[in-house]
Amino acid sequence: MLCVIVRRGDLQIYDRLHDVFGERAPVVWDRRRAADHPTNGSGAGPRAENRRQAPPPSWVGFGFVVVDRPI
Repeated sequence: MLCVIVRRGDLQIYDRLHDVFGERAPVVWDRRRAADHPTNGSGAGPRAENRRQAPPPSWVGFGFVVVDRPI
């Protein structure tokens, strides 16, 4: 099952994605605290050593990411 994760607080993007995907895939807020992820998308931050790769382009450019999650 696919899931759309939206950057916390971005109401316009959340609403648009929910209108488009809400029937087919859950649209949810990013649950990480602000201190847990960088604001510049560089991968630097308190948990940077735990990150395996840079954030996807859609997260940096558009404020959301689509993930495959187990049912």
